[in-house]
Amino acid sequence: MQRKRQFLCVLLLFSLCLLIPHISQAAVNRHVNARSAILLDMESGRVLFEQNADYLIAPASITKILTLYLVFEAIKQGHVSLSDKVEVSTRAASAGGSRMGLKAGARVPMGEIIKGMAVVSGNDACVAAAEHISGSVERFVVKMNAKARELGMTRSHFMTPNGLPAEGQVTTAHDIARLSVAYIHRFPESLTIHSMQSYAYGRRAHHNANRLLGKCPGVDGLKTGFVCASGYNISATARRSNTRILAVVMGAHNPWIRCSEAERLIEEGFRETGAPYNDLKTVAPTTTAKRKAVSAGRRRWAGGVQRAPAGKAGKRGRLAARGRTKLSASKKLALNDKKKINKTAKKFRARNGKTPSRHASGKNKPAGAVSGKKSSGVKSAAATAKTGRNSRVKSAKYNREEAKTAAKKKNNKAVPHAHALKKRANG
Repeated sequence: MQRKRQFLCVLLLFSLCLLIPHISQAAVNRHVNARSAILLDMESGRVLFEQNADYLIAPASITKILTLYLVFEAIKQGHVSLSDKVEVSTRAASAGGSRMGLKAGARVPMGEIIKGMAVVSGNDACVAAAEHISGSVERFVVKMNAKARELGMTRSHFMTPNGLPAEGQVTTAHDIARLSVAYIHRFPESLTIHSMQSYAYGRRAHHNANRLLGKCPGVDGLKTGFVCASGYNISATARRSNTRILAVVMGAHNPWIRCSEAERLIEEGFRETGAPYNDLKTVAPTTTAKRKAVSAGRRRWAGGVQRAPAGKAGKRGRLAARGRTKLSASKKLALNDKKKINKTAKKFRARNGKTPSRHASGKNKPAGAVSGKKSSGVKSAAATAKTGRNSRVKSAKYNREEAKTAAKKKNNKAVPHAHALKKRANG
C-alpha cells in the first residue's frame, strides 16, 4: 500500500513538471504588444483571449466596416444596386488621408466605390457612398450609430463615415470584434473583396494595407486603420478547415507589430480550437527576407572564389569575379607580354609607317618586351602618350593663333586704318 502511494506521488510530480513549461509558455505568448486585443472563435462565439478589450480608443479606418455594413444592407434591401452611378461631390473629392482618387463631378459605379473602401481604404469613397445612400454625411452618421447600438456596440460612437479624426469618436476592441462577426455572418460574399491584395482605379494602382493577405495561410480580411490618436489597428480573420478565427489588435506602435501580433493570435487560436496551425518559428520568410537571403548568398564563397563586384576589370575580370573562370599566373604573364608587344608594334608603325615582321609574329619577341625591361631604341608607353598629348596641345595652340591672324586681316580689309581716315577727312 505504501509503495502504491509513493508511486502515485512520483507520477503526480512528474505530470506537474510536464505541465509547468506549457503553462508558462502560454502566459508569455499571450501578452500582446498593443493597447488592447481580443481573439475569438467565430463558429462557437467563444472568446479565446482578451487584453484590455473594453479600453476606449479611436477606431480609425476600421470604421469603414460599419460603413460597408450599411452599404451592403442597402443593396440587399433593394435601395441601392452595384451598377448605380454614384456622383462624386466636391466634399467627397476633397477628403483627406488615404484616397481612391475620385474627382468632383465624376459618376462612378457603386461596385467600384465598395472596392475603393474595402481595399484602398478610400476616405473619398466613403463620403461619396454616404451621400448617395442618405443624401448627406450627417444623416448617414446617424444611421451608423443606430446600427452600432442594434449590434450591441454599447461603448462606441461614430462621427464620420471614414474614421478620420473627430472629437468623441471612440470604440473598443470588444465592439470591433462584435461588428466584424456580424458583418461576416451577414455578408460573407464581402470577403472576396476584402481578400484582394491590390486594386487599380484609373491610372493608379493601390495595395491593400492588410499585409497578412498572402502571408498568413487562410487570412481573407478584414480591415486595417491608423490615426495618431490610436496607433495601428487591425481586425483580421482567417479560415482553415471548418474553423474561422477573428483577431482584433488596437493601438500597436507600427504596422509590423500590428501584423505580427495579429498573426500570432490567429495561430494560437487555431491551435486551441484543434485546427491546423503554424509554429511561428517555422513560418516561411516574407519577400523582403527572401531578398536579403539571396543577396547574402551572392556574397558567400563559392568554389573557393569570393563573388565580389567586378568593377572595371574588363571581360576576363568580370568572368573571374562571377566564378566562371580563374586566371592562372602563367596566363597573366602571357597576357601582359602580348600587351607589351602590341604597344611596341604601334610605336614602330607610328615611326616608320609599317609593321615589322619580327614584332608582328610571336616567335621573335624583343627581349625587353618579354623580360619586362625597356628596349634600347623604344620609348615607354607613358612617354609616347605624353608626346602625343604635347603634340595635340601644340597643334590646338597653332590653330588658335592662325584663326586670330585671319580675323585681324579680315578686320583690316573691312575697316580703314586711323591715319587713312584722317587723310580722307582732310581732303
